[in-house]
Amino acid sequence: MSFHYESRVYYSDTDCEGIAYHARYLDWAEHARTEWMRSLFGSPSQVVERYHMLFVVKTITIEYHRPLKLDDPVRVESSPVEWGAFSFVLLQEIFSGEEKKATLKVKVACLDDRTLRPAKLPDTFVASFS
Repeated sequence: MSFHYESRVYYSDTDCEGIAYHARYLDWAEHARTEWMRSLFGSPSQVVERYHMLFVVKTITIEYHRPLKLDDPVRVESSPVEWGAFSFVLLQEIFSGEEKKATLKVKVACLDDRTLRPAKLPDTFVASFS
């Protein structure tokens, strides 16, 4: 199962030479994760209301392949690659056209919003990942 999110590189994403700031890749990946979760379970506020769950990044690695530039289209492909009782791992690849620009591996932990302690992922969530 893969989810696609699309955006574009804007002036505010770039330095004076029109190259996207390295931290913006993290923003595009975060937007993609949020929209992927929204497509499966509803908005972040609905997930908190229904399940008392928060999702937080535990670890993230990123490899930059080629720079994104002003006006480039941005496509983030997100695919779950591992899941456990309290967390899951997403592979997120950032493209412009067919050229891969960056690869991220993101471990996302589930927390109970009332205690901020690890919470078990509901079976319905894990089933949605396959």
